[in-house]
Amino acid sequence: MTTITSIQKSSRPTCRLTGKAFWPLFGREVSVAMGAAGEVSLAHAQGCADQLLCPAPGVEEQLLAACVQAFRDAEECQGEPVSFLFEFEGMDQPQGLEDPRNILPYLRPVELSIDREETGSFSVAAFLECAWEPELGMEWVVRDGRPLFAGYYVGLGSHCREEMYTSVWREQNYLFWAE
Repeated sequence: MTTITSIQKSSRPTCRLTGKAFWPLFGREVSVAMGAAGEVSLAHAQGCADQLLCPAPGVEEQLLAACVQAFRDAEECQGEPVSFLFEFEGMDQPQGLEDPRNILPYLRPVELSIDREETGSFSVAAFLECAWEPELGMEWVVRDGRPLFAGYYVGLGSHCREEMYTSVWREQNYLFWAE
């Protein structure tokens, strides 16, 4: 079970509480925003955060494979190697992307978001900075142990209807591209 620490009331209008949690995949602490669309208990928030911080088997691989596909798509669209900016500037191009974990140095988690509490359902969205798309970054959404969205940040959040991730935003969802 994830431990969310440093919990405090938020001054941001987009969440009621904030905290911190350690994300083993990245080996670093990440901010956790809770309650953008309603009250969220700490126990529920921890269950939601676990969807990414202690994921079901295969979840990380699916999300990272989708990020590899997003990177390859960016390279193809530019027709040349992607330039990295800001804190990623000067990094070498990713190598060995047949192993999706090799994309990890090009992603930096910023925040996990749990919009509201729904009985019997655990859903979380993550915002990550990304080396090849510094303006948008990446957004991941996992619900009840299943990845629903991995694409450039569009602000869908953690609790949209499932068809928003799988139908309406399907073309921008690299989980489908990586199949």
